[in-house]
Amino acid sequence: MNIFKKQMILHHTVSTIGGFMAGYTIFNHLDILANAQTGNLLRLVISACTGNRESIGYCALLFIAYVSGCVFYTVFRWYDVLSMKIVSLIVTSLAIVGTGLLSHCGNHYLAVMPIAFAMPIQWNAYKKAGSNSSATVFSSNNVRQAVMLLTTYLLNKDKKALRNARFYWATLLYFHIGAAAACLLSLALSVHSIWFCLIFVGISSIAYYRYKTAQ
Repeated sequence: MNIFKKQMILHHTVSTIGGFMAGYTIFNHLDILANAQTGNLLRLVISACTGNRESIGYCALLFIAYVSGCVFYTVFRWYDVLSMKIVSLIVTSLAIVGTGLLSHCGNHYLAVMPIAFAMPIQWNAYKKAGSNSSATVFSSNNVRQAVMLLTTYLLNKDKKALRNARFYWATLLYFHIGAAAACLLSLALSVHSIWFCLIFVGISSIAYYRYKTAQ
């Protein structure tokens, strides 16, 4: 197996982490998608318009957690001590532990703060696979790319477009496998299902090792 295929496998296994986190937070914590900030910022604006001060405060904290993850990635990458790919997996593992413990505090916003911190780090660490730019923590751009590339192939039979379309469709598949796993486990275990995400982190760590040793 060549290094390109191993990089694709790594990207897709990490996508299951992103999907699990998305499914877990939405299912267990007030429909909050901690992976991204579009929904949270809209909730912040709605809370401000309706005068819900408590919600304003928690949405602001969630935004700060996410921004802090972006700052962490930028600073840590600057010093170039470790590969940001493995740093992301370490941070994600710690976020799972943090969320697993905070889920008992009774506050849904506080419980997902560690995930809000970890996901932008994952997004930046795994933002490209080969020549394809692809997020592993949400789906909007992956849907756009998958549909446009497949349409391009149907129009002119461009094999490169078909190959890239397959990559994006596979990314979407693995992301939603992770989301489905989170939801099914949450039906039985509620907030305790977060611990099972460590399995996906372990699988991704093996995929990272195989990719790294092939370089």
